[in-house]
Amino acid sequence: MSKKKNIKDADGQIIKAGDVINFSYGIPPIGVRAPIILENGELVAITKGHNPEKCTLKELEGYVGGFYKELK
Repeated sequence: MSKKKNIKDADGQIIKAGDVINFSYGIPPIGVRAPIILENGELVAITKGHNPEKCTLKELEGYVGGFYKELK
């Protein structure tokens, strides 16, 4: 059974593999643009150059709170 569930951004937009999200963390804020992939049935944000360099969207919510889907 797939672990993937509908995960929504702070505006209620459903996130899927191939999307890009934006969020910030820290003081002063550091902006991050993260592509989303599907890995082992879970949506994963690729955050190269940050610690960690990738994490599930569920984990990301715990780290930064909200994130926003980039409009295409």
